[in-house]
Amino acid sequence: MGGSTLPTENHDQPELWETRQSLTLHFGSEAVQSRMSKDAPWRLEFEYTRRMVTFLAFHPEPADILIVGLGGGSLSKFCQRFLPNANITSIEINPAVIALRDKFLIPPDSRQFRILRADAVEYLPAHPASADIILMDAYDADGLPPALCSEDFYRASREALKPGGILSANLWRSDKAFRRNLGRLGRIFDRRVVSATCDTGNESVLCFREPALPPFAQAWKNALHYQKLTGVNLPGYLEDLVFSAGNDWFYGST
Repeated sequence: MGGSTLPTENHDQPELWETRQSLTLHFGSEAVQSRMSKDAPWRLEFEYTRRMVTFLAFHPEPADILIVGLGGGSLSKFCQRFLPNANITSIEINPAVIALRDKFLIPPDSRQFRILRADAVEYLPAHPASADIILMDAYDADGLPPALCSEDFYRASREALKPGGILSANLWRSDKAFRRNLGRLGRIFDRRVVSATCDTGNESVLCFREPALPPFAQAWKNALHYQKLTGVNLPGYLEDLVFSAGNDWFYGST
């Protein structure tokens, strides 16, 4: 999805594929950037986006959510529907993507929900300690822009979180820089990072700033609550994170 740093005159042009059941967003290739079910526009159609919202097990009532990369607005619509008390800001640099918001049934701006045209590289350093949750899915037609996986940008992402905040990021395992980027996140977040692999080859990565994890029984209760509310298999995703973590700080004794 969008959110990348690109020259103003050189943005990727989105393409839409539409059926009676769905609408999909592409950037000049068969690779799907976003998909919306017309019957349930807020539903997360891809596994990696469903895993990204596993933050709800640890931080079930965020006050401020920042979403980097709009695409078809999947994460924005999900958060707006199921976290009605949160302030949700989605930033996207590509005006052609923002122009499709009505097509993708993205709600209008309000006091608690807004879409901004902004460069994430500039926006995050200007908003320190402003977000409880950052959701980052910042791919464009060429992959993850270098400016959005640099050490400086990841450090700015950490600083944009409030203490106890969580960065939930999508990485693509086939990206030649995948291990480098995962390593950078680990260093910058003091190894307070856990991740799980999706069948599609995406890696859903949760990075914690100064984590104060709830007791596991409470995290499990939170996951069950949001599974019932949203239909997303949060208990299963929570288990995957625990079994893959190998870190004592992350429920090492459960």
